[in-house]
Amino acid sequence: MRCAGRLQGQRHRPLALRTVIASRRMICRASSTDQNRTIQGFANRDLDEFVMCIMGDLHLAPEQMHLFNSAREQMVEVMSKPNGELHEGARVVQLGDLGHGKHKSGSTSCFQYAKQYMDGFRAPFGMILGNHDLEGDEFDTDEHNLAAWQAVFGQHHHWVEEVGPAVALGLSTTRYRSNANSHHEVYVDDEQMAWLEEQLQRYRERPIIIFTHAPPMGCGLRVLQNVHIKNRCAWLNHSDRPERFINLVSRFPNIKLWFSGHFHLSHNYPDSISTVGGTAFVQVGVIGECNRDGNRQSRVLKADRKGYRLYTLDHETARLRLDASHSWSDSAAPLVQLPPDEELLCDPSAGWLCSKLDCTLGEDSEFVQWFPVGRRTILALHDDLLVEYDLATSSPTGLLGKVALDAVVKLLDASGQPATATDGSDVATVVAYDSKTGESQLFPRNEDGCFYKVYQPNKWRIKKMKQEVAAAAAAVEVEVEVAAVSRV
Repeated sequence: MRCAGRLQGQRHRPLALRTVIASRRMICRASSTDQNRTIQGFANRDLDEFVMCIMGDLHLAPEQMHLFNSAREQMVEVMSKPNGELHEGARVVQLGDLGHGKHKSGSTSCFQYAKQYMDGFRAPFGMILGNHDLEGDEFDTDEHNLAAWQAVFGQHHHWVEEVGPAVALGLSTTRYRSNANSHHEVYVDDEQMAWLEEQLQRYRERPIIIFTHAPPMGCGLRVLQNVHIKNRCAWLNHSDRPERFINLVSRFPNIKLWFSGHFHLSHNYPDSISTVGGTAFVQVGVIGECNRDGNRQSRVLKADRKGYRLYTLDHETARLRLDASHSWSDSAAPLVQLPPDEELLCDPSAGWLCSKLDCTLGEDSEFVQWFPVGRRTILALHDDLLVEYDLATSSPTGLLGKVALDAVVKLLDASGQPATATDGSDVATVVAYDSKTGESQLFPRNEDGCFYKVYQPNKWRIKKMKQEVAAAAAAVEVEVEVAAVSRV
C-alpha cells in the first residue's frame, strides 16, 4: 500500500480529521514487513521477577467508573512494593472489548476513553482487540476501524514482548463486518497465524504466554453459555479451521499459559482453568456490571526465573486467591486449585455445561445422551438442547436446536430409513420427536457436512443491505417525482 507524504498544518485540523489521517498512516504501517511488534516500555528481559495484571472484557461505561477506578486501585496496589512504588516488573494486559454498546463501542471516542483509563495504571500495558472493538459506526471497513484503534493506542494489534524469563504474545481479531457468519466471531487472520508460528519457532526455548480475546477450541474451558455455541462465536476462528490453535500446543510445549476472556463469566467454576499437556488455559472475568454471574474478577500473574503463581483478584473484597502454580521447566500439567466450596459455582445456567460432562465424550450419563453422526462430529442431547461436538477437539461446535425435554432422537439415512452405520456416517437427517405433542423437528446435514444450524448471519451485512435497499428505493421515488414535475 502506498503511503501519503507528510501533511502540512495538522495541528490546525479538527480532531476527527486528525484521527482519520492518523488511521490511514497506521494502515500503511500495518502493511510493513516489520516482524518485531513491540510495545514501548513493556519488554525487559533482565527482570528476575514480574507482576502482571490481566483484565478481561472491560465494556467501560461512565456511570460505572467507580467500579473500574476502584478495581484499578486494587491492581496497582498488587503491583506495588511495600513502600507504595510500582514494582519494576509491573505490567498490565487487557483482553479486548473496551466499550459499552450504548456508549459507541468500537468508536474513536471509545478508544480514547479506554486509553485514558489504561494510562491511569502508570505501568506498561499491552492491548488486543475483541469482537466489540471493531463495531464502530463511524467506519465502513474493518481495516479503518482497526487502524483507528492502532492510532489511539500507538501499538500494533499483535505483539511479542520478552518479560523476564517469559515471552508474552498478543493476538487480535481483525474481522467484524467481513465475518462470513456471526459478526461476533473472534477471528485471527492468516497473517497473524504465520507471524505467530515464526515467534514460536524463534522462542521455542523460552516459556510462552499467549493472550487472545476468545479461547481456542479444544482447550477444555467449559465456562461458556449456549449463546456462544448457538451463534458459533465461542472459539477463536470458530467457523474456519479452529483446530489450528490447539495443535500449536502439542507442537510447542513451551506454551505455558493462554489467557482469554469473551464469556463474561468468573473464575469460580471447576473448569475456569483447564490444562492440555503442560499448558494452562485461563478464563479471565470482568470488572464491571457486564458480568453474567455476579462476580467481578481479574487475574494476577506473579513470576520469577523458576516459575509462576496465578491468582484471582476479587474486586468486591480486594482479596487475592491462589489458583495455580507451576515451574517453567516442568512439562507436566500445572497444579490447579479448585475454588473453595463456598465460592464454587456449578449452576449450568450461569456457566453452561459446567460439571455436566464429567463422562468421556460419547459415553451416556444422567446428564447427556450421545448420537454418532460420522467421523467428524457427534451429537449430544443436554436437557432440551441438541448440540454438535467436534470429535477431534471434544468441543461443542454448534447447536441444532432447542427440543422438547425427554425428546426422542432418531437418525435417518438418505432414504428416510433408520441409519445403520455404527459410526453414523450414513445419517442424513436427525429427527427430534416430542412424544407428548407428536411434533417433530428435522435437522438435515448442512453444506459443511454437519448438522448445526446458522442462527446468526452477519447482522452488520444485513443492516447495510437494508440501508442500501432503502436508499435505492428513496432514489427511485425522487426520480419519479422529478419526472412528474418535468412533465408538468
